[in-house]
Amino acid sequence: MSTFRFLYAALALAAGISAASAQDAAPAIHQAATRIIAAPDGRQMEIATGFVRVPEQRTGANAGARQIELAAIRLRWAGASASTANMLLAGGPGDSGTRLLSGLPPSQTAALLELMGGDVIAFDQRGTGRSQPSLVLPEAVPLPLDVPGSPQAWLPLIDRAARVAAARFAAKGVRLESYTTVESADDVEAVRRAFGYARLNLWGRSYGSHLALATARRHPGGIARMILVSPEGPDHTLKLPTQTDAVIARIAARAGMPELPGTMRTVFDQLRRAPVTLSVTDSAGDATRQVTIGEFDLQLLTAQALGDPRLLATLPVAYREMAAGKFARIGPAVLVLRTRFRLGSAMKYMMDLSSYASPARLARIRAQAGSALLGNAMNFPVMDLRAAWPDADLGEAYRSDVRSDVPTLILAGDLDARTPVENAHEIAAALPNAQVVVAENAAHEFDLFGNPAIRPLLQDFLAGRPLRMKRITLPPIPFQR
Repeated sequence: MSTFRFLYAALALAAGISAASAQDAAPAIHQAATRIIAAPDGRQMEIATGFVRVPEQRTGANAGARQIELAAIRLRWAGASASTANMLLAGGPGDSGTRLLSGLPPSQTAALLELMGGDVIAFDQRGTGRSQPSLVLPEAVPLPLDVPGSPQAWLPLIDRAARVAAARFAAKGVRLESYTTVESADDVEAVRRAFGYARLNLWGRSYGSHLALATARRHPGGIARMILVSPEGPDHTLKLPTQTDAVIARIAARAGMPELPGTMRTVFDQLRRAPVTLSVTDSAGDATRQVTIGEFDLQLLTAQALGDPRLLATLPVAYREMAAGKFARIGPAVLVLRTRFRLGSAMKYMMDLSSYASPARLARIRAQAGSALLGNAMNFPVMDLRAAWPDADLGEAYRSDVRSDVPTLILAGDLDARTPVENAHEIAAALPNAQVVVAENAAHEFDLFGNPAIRPLLQDFLAGRPLRMKRITLPPIPFQR
């Protein structure tokens, strides 16, 4: 056996990949369909869809016993062929990959193909979108209205709903412990082989970057480049409360309200001592409900708002109003949270809980949560639901740094509290060919493909040209006054 083959076999064994699976024939694409659309300049574009069948479980006693279907899509210029494709990996976890590409108007489809220089593919990760089985959990888990929100009041209800959902999937034969990022990384490889590409440029945003890194570790030969946006490394699933505090301080400065952190603490202290009960009209406008608002309600809503620049723009003025005793703006949001809370997807919980966090990171989170502005709201409720779902922990080796020579662009927003800039630098430290670019004024969600400040950066990276900048400036968030 050659040295290369011996090393490959050893690495495959360490990663849990059998020699047989490495040599299997490429998966077929089932229910394949193709349609042609015209770009604005008259050129024809091809949209292909179908399903890739993969094992639900690849290792262990039940390996290969059950097959699942992954919905996939490809955009390309009609008649073109390529050895390398650009794969978009959706975030969440739980977002639909095919939805990122399906339904784009012809002008945007053409612009995407021009930017990426060729074929673009995506798929719905196992348990999501049009893939089967679906692990969506649309049912509401109503939370009580007559007591202040708190983990103590809510976790038993959420835990019970999770256990019921897990039992329901088990009764249907779904092996939830197979819904991990390791299995999804092998799915990425399966989709690559099904479409017949030699290599992929992986584009991952948020959880998609977490999946991209796992794929680079397990299938390095199939990766040409990585673009990691709002990056989440292998030990970044659970968030550090003090990093959130630092981002809130930057938001306060950009909003021209440096006193915002102090104002938030004042509001939290007031609600801890004296929760507020409001009469709130529901969104349909046909009923008024009484809802009691406490400190944790605002901490959790703020944690959610930090990811969306539209909500972020209202944050400073909302806290200024609440410090003055005016809670009318926040009442409807609290009512929606309480009456429409959903688990959302078993896939999300299994992916996050199997990745989870190292003991050192857990210790930091617990030490910081007591004094942090939002407590541990950024990790609610996932961090406390391990017992409700099947044990699929991927272990400390999985949470170690991913080391790869793959050229990598890491793009991080300096106002991103969910995947802060520190993530980017920690990931890049183990990637010798990584370059970090900080996007000023960018929160967790921002326009990647349509922004004129970002497009030249992406084009240079894809072409292998040296990057001309380490920071870019996006339009400021229009904070309300």
